[in-house]
Amino acid sequence: MTPIETRIVQHSWRFDPISLLMLLDYLGYGMDEILFCSHFNNCSQTRLVEGIEFHDSPRKVVITLNIGLLGGQSVLPNYLFKQVDNGSVDSELFAKFFGYFDDQLLRRFLFSIYSEFDQTFIQSWESRKNASLYTLKLDSITTLHWLSQLVFPELQVRVEKRTLKRNITLNSPILGKFHLGHQTVFGKRKEMLVSGKYITLITDEEMFTNGQPWVHEINMRLQSLIFPLLRNVGVDLEIWLVIRTQGSALSLKQNSYLGYENIFSDKLQVRRIRIFSGYLCD
Repeated sequence: MTPIETRIVQHSWRFDPISLLMLLDYLGYGMDEILFCSHFNNCSQTRLVEGIEFHDSPRKVVITLNIGLLGGQSVLPNYLFKQVDNGSVDSELFAKFFGYFDDQLLRRFLFSIYSEFDQTFIQSWESRKNASLYTLKLDSITTLHWLSQLVFPELQVRVEKRTLKRNITLNSPILGKFHLGHQTVFGKRKEMLVSGKYITLITDEEMFTNGQPWVHEINMRLQSLIFPLLRNVGVDLEIWLVIRTQGSALSLKQNSYLGYENIFSDKLQVRRIRIFSGYLCD
């Protein structure tokens, strides 16, 4: 055994099944190289994983759990265990016979809890998650609110349907090929009104962490988590960040001046920053 496999055997009682399976997967063991069996004991144990064995030829791992047909909470009738206790049935043959069924029962039980390891129907768990996600109507108000709140748990989220302005880039007119009419547009850009989704993210603080503004953090999460999903759907989207803070920002405009302004007032000062506006598609 390798040093890490030796440490796993020594500390097997500290593992839960999901952590142990993740570690074995990291070490290169496939699910077809892992066998499950129950600990032959009629008493309840204080741990779930009783032990683990590594075999070189053939390469496999045997995980012994304190659940299953031979465990303390077995579903088998007590009559069978009494036959083993009084010597009417050989204990080794009894364990081998029910151990054959134990592997499949424990495997299906664990797969029902940790379905990301079940490769019976779909080989990739990421593909399964994406397929399940696309069954949702991602461009609906309810689903967008759920998704946004999941990605931004620190912020308040509001999602509503609005008429948005969308700019379309056009080709330059070509003499002799350009037709005049009510649908003709002169110029390289056309502004249209479209039905889209308007997302408002609300925070009380401008900074996410020390030196990291919320604007940068929101952009990172949008690009990595939300936009890849919505591009497959195609949706007109506008996202704004609202910062509810008593801090005042300096602005050079009419009726404004350089100096101190009234920072604390009865009216809550709000800053609005546009994060994104456009059409998401592949």
